[in-house]
Amino acid sequence: MIALRLIARFTSFEEGQHMRRSSWLLFLGASLFSVSLFFSSACQGRQQGSPQPEYTPTATVKDSMLAIVDPSADVVWESVATIVSPSGIEDRAPRTDEEWANVRRGAIRVAEGANLLMMPGRHVAAPGEKSETPGVELEPEEIEANINKDRATWNKLAKGLHDNSLAVLRAVDEKNTQAVLDAGEQLDVACENCHSQYWYPNQPLPPGYSQP
Repeated sequence: MIALRLIARFTSFEEGQHMRRSSWLLFLGASLFSVSLFFSSACQGRQQGSPQPEYTPTATVKDSMLAIVDPSADVVWESVATIVSPSGIEDRAPRTDEEWANVRRGAIRVAEGANLLMMPGRHVAAPGEKSETPGVELEPEEIEANINKDRATWNKLAKGLHDNSLAVLRAVDEKNTQAVLDAGEQLDVACENCHSQYWYPNQPLPPGYSQP
C-alpha cells in the first residue's frame, strides 16, 4: 500500500510539473509574440516616416536681413567697443546680467536668421523691387539667379554666418569681452564674404576678406 501511495504521489508530482512547464512555455510564447508585434510596428513606423512639417517662406531674403540679421548683428558689434569723443575715451562692454543677455539674444537671432536664409523657396526680394544703387549692387533677380545656380555655395556662406554667431554665443556665456570682440570681427567677415559674392561682386574686397 505504501508503495502504491508513493507511486501515486510521484505520478501526481510529474503531472503537476508537466502542467506548470506547459503553462510557462505558453506564457513565454505569448510574451515573445507580443514583443515581436511591438518591434514590427515600430519598424513599420520608422519605415513610413513622420510627415515633414509644412512651412511657407513669407519674408524675402532682404526682409530677413533688414528685420532680423542686420539689427541683431549690430547688437553684437556695438556691445564691445572703444568710443573716442571730445569728452574722452569710453570702453564699452556688457557689465550687467541683462546687458550680457541682450547680446546673447542678438547672437541667437543671427544664428537662426542664417537658418532662415538657407530655407529653399525664399525669394531675394519682392517682385518689382530694384537695387538702391544700380551699377554697384546687382539687381534682386540677378542675385536670386546666382543663388539658384549654386545653392551649395549660398548654404556654405550662410552656415559660416551661423557658425560664427555660435562663437559669439560661447564668448558671451564665458562673459569674455575680448572673445566677443574677436568673434564679432569674424562675424563681420562672414557677412562680407556673402555680400561680396552675391550683393556687390564687382567691388574690390577690403583686406582680410576673401571670396569663397
